[in-house]
Amino acid sequence: MEYTELTDYSMPGGTVTAWEPQVDATEWQTDSRQLSYMHLEHARRAVREGSEWYSQWIGTAFRIEHPLDREALSRTIIAWYRRHEAFRTSVRVHEPEHPQGDLTRITISADSITVRQRDFGSDLAADEVSGLVTDYFNRTVTPLSWPHCIAVTVEPTGDDTGFLLVFAADHTVMDAYTQVFAIRELTALYAAEVTGEPHALHQFGSYLDFSDAERRLGEQIDANNVAVSQWRDFFDDTPTAVQPEPVPRFPRFEVPAGSPRTIVSERLPDNGFQATLSHWLLDAADTKRFDAVCKGAGSSMTAGIYTALSMTSAALSGSADLRFIGPVHTRNAIEWGEAVGWFVGIIPVAVRPGRPAKFTDALTAVAATSTQYKSVGAAPFAPVAELIGGDVTPPGFVVSYIDLRHAEGAADWTPRQARVLRSATRDADEVYFWINRIPTGLNVSARFPADENAAAVEVFLSTFREILTTIVADGDCEYTYRAVESVPAGAHTGGSTAALGS
Repeated sequence: MEYTELTDYSMPGGTVTAWEPQVDATEWQTDSRQLSYMHLEHARRAVREGSEWYSQWIGTAFRIEHPLDREALSRTIIAWYRRHEAFRTSVRVHEPEHPQGDLTRITISADSITVRQRDFGSDLAADEVSGLVTDYFNRTVTPLSWPHCIAVTVEPTGDDTGFLLVFAADHTVMDAYTQVFAIRELTALYAAEVTGEPHALHQFGSYLDFSDAERRLGEQIDANNVAVSQWRDFFDDTPTAVQPEPVPRFPRFEVPAGSPRTIVSERLPDNGFQATLSHWLLDAADTKRFDAVCKGAGSSMTAGIYTALSMTSAALSGSADLRFIGPVHTRNAIEWGEAVGWFVGIIPVAVRPGRPAKFTDALTAVAATSTQYKSVGAAPFAPVAELIGGDVTPPGFVVSYIDLRHAEGAADWTPRQARVLRSATRDADEVYFWINRIPTGLNVSARFPADENAAAVEVFLSTFREILTTIVADGDCEYTYRAVESVPAGAHTGGSTAALGS
């Protein structure tokens, strides 16, 4: 299952319907539970930007192999909202001097929601469907206006055996795991409504309770907290010549002549937006072989991915050390297991293999150094950053590796045309790599600035893939270290203070 913008997903032509949750305005009640740090920061940026705000949503598309029963789907959406309190909360905006703060939480009860069907047309062409749905999500989904999650269906022309369900949610109520879990959950809820049989889904806790607990935890963090000292150590001790800033940015290097560029963004983004791509690095068989090489050397696939990234950095910049920010889930108790919400923390990662001769020589050191700061993920970053001070707001360069092969229903993702989605991103000096292992192989999704430095990102990923395929073919790969006299100040793609989007 790939992770792309909706524009890069092949939508069918057909009949489009939106399914919009409704609630009477009098149902909203003040809720004393605090917003999570990331929810608060995201909503504050929307307030600051006002009419300049551009929707930052994530979502999922997948096919349901059953004819569309409109009443059953309405009940399905209602049941989904009732199961997850994150869908039934919003914010009230106040003046900055308000005694309860500039943003407070409001909530509605589980039985207060209805769903309105909104018809967008029938017999629409595929490109019309794609443009219509993208525009609808971009205009509708915001952290300041409820509902924060909306769904559309597409009934393909000439096909009454099933339909496509696509939903988009503001990041304040959803993370990447929620995007994946929702495929099975919505399918099961719909089947239950159609057949009358129990869905057998487990019930989970409320993200609102988690958020309030996170804020209370953050209030206890002081300058002596281990998370503060570890983040400070990372900012002070790990910068290199090619990543000199405290917050890691994409490595600085001039693109070598003749470098491979087999992974490229296949379309120009709209003016003012980041470039994006999705590419299969290895098929299922080769991914299994790569994993076997890592395990045969006494290590793991995660360490193998990080080592291959280190080798890429060495080949292009001369430095095998590589620094980035890693998103980590904070579902640290069973009650949060498949709850809807933004359960994401961040950790600093410093890959420092020394100067190894080959891939298998580096794995042990990479495994050790890349997990040095892992424990800080339990502490929310916002209060840590406030205590450290200075420009330490991530992200600049973000790398995520997740193995999703064992997620329930993963074997059905390809036949059901499942795709996790994200909105287009306003152009910013930040680079994101999402590397995902799924049943069909190893995929990388990326977004990055669409400027003259885009070539550096494409060459980096192309070189990374060449290294992976060499390891698969030969069982190992030699490190090569580019001789670099000096690093030009502009030969990089830098970072910004945008919120973490994973």
